Amino acid sequence: MWNLAEDTISTEDVDALADWLRTHPRLTQGDRVCEFERLWSRWLGVRHSVMMTSGTTANLALVSVAARRVDRTPPRVGVAAVTWPTNVTPSLLLGHDVVVFDVDRSTLGVNESHVCEAIERREVDIVFVTHLLGLNALTDRVLETADKNGVILLEDCCEAHGTRHDDRKVGTLGLGSTFSFYFGHHMSTIEGGIVSTNDAEVADDLRLMRAHGLARESVAFDELRALHPDIDARFLFTSIGLNFRPTEINAFLGIRQLEDLDQRIEHRNRNLAQFLRDAPDWLWKDFRTEGMSSFALPLIARDTRGASVIAAVVERLGIEARPVVAGNLLRQPFMRQERVRVHGGYAPVADQIHERGLYVGNGHHVDSAKVRQLTSALSSEGASV
Repeated sequence: MWNLAEDTISTEDVDALADWLRTHPRLTQGDRVCEFERLWSRWLGVRHSVMMTSGTTANLALVSVAARRVDRTPPRVGVAAVTWPTNVTPSLLLGHDVVVFDVDRSTLGVNESHVCEAIERREVDIVFVTHLLGLNALTDRVLETADKNGVILLEDCCEAHGTRHDDRKVGTLGLGSTFSFYFGHHMSTIEGGIVSTNDAEVADDLRLMRAHGLARESVAFDELRALHPDIDARFLFTSIGLNFRPTEINAFLGIRQLEDLDQRIEHRNRNLAQFLRDAPDWLWKDFRTEGMSSFALPLIARDTRGASVIAAVVERLGIEARPVVAGNLLRQPFMRQERVRVHGGYAPVADQIHERGLYVGNGHHVDSAKVRQLTSALSSEGASV
């Protein structure tokens, strides 16, 4: 069975965790979380990182903090039509307006022309770019247009650990970025996520958001305490917040997982390169792969006949497959609300992905032989496509 994902947490990781637990360490957020944040920031190339309970809570915290920097009420947040719901639900929960963009077939990210047009027409205040399946969804034009027009750029890198834009890793190019360490991603902390930024004020707001808004989490605690002498400083709340704090167990595993991350990225990219080289031409293969960090192998057919072949092949070979993330989000019931608007009125590329696309797993459990078996079956059974 070729599973969608298999756990990156090894037997050695579990044994090391068990040995550490026998020392009866502190388990709630503490020094190991701080150490993992420091190591992650160094690996990514940013000044600050704030670990969260998941990629989902990382998205909610980042969108909330970014929205406070927008003068317009409610903020208008741009997202891709093909992404995971948690790119959208934070904005809907916070009462934002959502602008949905069709995607580019070479990156599976927001369409460059559509996004730049919306930015220049002042139709969005924040653009939350998703680096889907580890592809780089950014372009120099999007970066320059957002910067020129004062639009906040956020990056969802939950499937893109190590993806690069030119000489920088994605997750370093906007106001802030999010990563997920859930099962099946490039690395795992059981559950977990992180927000990274080069902005010290954003990082401080994120720490407050993570811990109920408690002032004692802020680097400016002394100043905040002095402003409110009538309140017990231990329980002084100066910001909105929830409990998004991770545990020391998550951080312990994250520190170990980070050691193998670059090697895992190389393995995933070798699998993808072999797949794209050998797969039949009736599949979408013209992805912009430079700098990518593969998350999965995309099987998107040029027509409905090809889609039928894909479904038959993966079933016959016992390969677990799923829609490309969540397909076209615009078809999902939760998106049918007044606050959601589609740029241009429709998303034809997202529809094609929804109707003709699946993906299969890529990771340490996938080897060259499996990829060869898949591409050979697709070529032989789709000969007439």
